[in-house]
Amino acid sequence: MSALDKYGKIYIAVCFVVAAIYSFVMGGDYVFIAVDGFVFGLLICLSGYALWNFFSFGLPTDYSFKYKIITLSGTAVLTALFINGAETLAVFAIFPDSFNSFVSTLPVRIFITFLLFVIFRLYYSWAAHGRENIPDSVEPHAEITDRLSVRSGQKIKIIPVETILFVKADGDYISIHTAEGSWLKEQTMKQTEDMLPRETFIRIHRSFIVNLNQISRIERYGEKQLVALANGEKIKISAARYQILRRSLGF
Repeated sequence: MSALDKYGKIYIAVCFVVAAIYSFVMGGDYVFIAVDGFVFGLLICLSGYALWNFFSFGLPTDYSFKYKIITLSGTAVLTALFINGAETLAVFAIFPDSFNSFVSTLPVRIFITFLLFVIFRLYYSWAAHGRENIPDSVEPHAEITDRLSVRSGQKIKIIPVETILFVKADGDYISIHTAEGSWLKEQTMKQTEDMLPRETFIRIHRSFIVNLNQISRIERYGEKQLVALANGEKIKISAARYQILRRSLGF
């Protein structure tokens, strides 16, 4: 199960604080405001999480300005339809007497939804740019290792590094993937990158470290680059790390 890191908790708290202010400004009796705030907070929280994953893993690394405008416009419309449509259905089901007055506020609600989408997108762009281009914070030096240990139930499992297919960031944890399965370990990607042999492992994305010996090919879909591993897994390569990967593979 994915670990919920401190930034995720802060994001959830911010969503519900914004929702509380939103519902109070939109008005209604206390019960309506409370339910409206909870529903809106839940919807923007879920939408934001889905959009974060979409912008992180669902887009090409370098897409054109035209493609960017179409994508942003489409996701903005879909987000507004989802949030306001779901909220309208909730009001119709729970507060049928307030439905007509709610509908009259829809233009303002849609505008607020678009505004929140813009704020979210700007924050994502800033965060993604910072994570890709700012070096990782300095951490205690880690010695190169030939095995990683993880807790598996009441036991400690030893994973030889040559059996690792890839490592994925998972909140405050890393997820270590092998042919046998995957295991969570409370450790940062920077620490893991420093511990693994540099001649064998390379970080191809802020969220992924792959075993060079497990790469079967590099695929291109439009402007998106993917690494295909021997087990069939495909992982996105960030634009900032593509040239590093090419040099490591010797082409």
